Amino acid sequence: GQPLVLNFWATWCPPCRAEMPALQAVAQAYGDQGVRVLGVNQAEDANQVAGFMQTLGLDFPVLLDRDAAVSQLYRVRSLPTTFFIDREGVIREIIIGGPMSQALLASKMESLLK
Repeated sequence: GQPLVLNFWATWCPPCRAEMPALQAVAQAYGDQGVRVLGVNQAEDANQVAGFMQTLGLDFPVLLDRDAAVSQLYRVRSLPTTFFIDREGVIREIIIGGPMSQALLASKMESLLK
């Protein structure tokens, strides 16, 4: 019942790294309105991901897709790939590549909240 931003990423991916502060900002700005930001790290070590998150001050939830099975289910072919999913669970938009700006993410949040 909540809009969801599902971001597939990896620490070795420069555009992924670059858009993380924008994802954090929208997670904080829109969390009270019900939008959830969820990162899906692709096949990296938990300690490496935790260190990366701590270094950048990121606190939105990140799941570890250890064997890239979830990435395969979503047909992720390149990183970053971000899915914008509405309250009914319908994928409304997919953005492949990045980095996404905070302004672009904010506009997508507003669309999800309608």
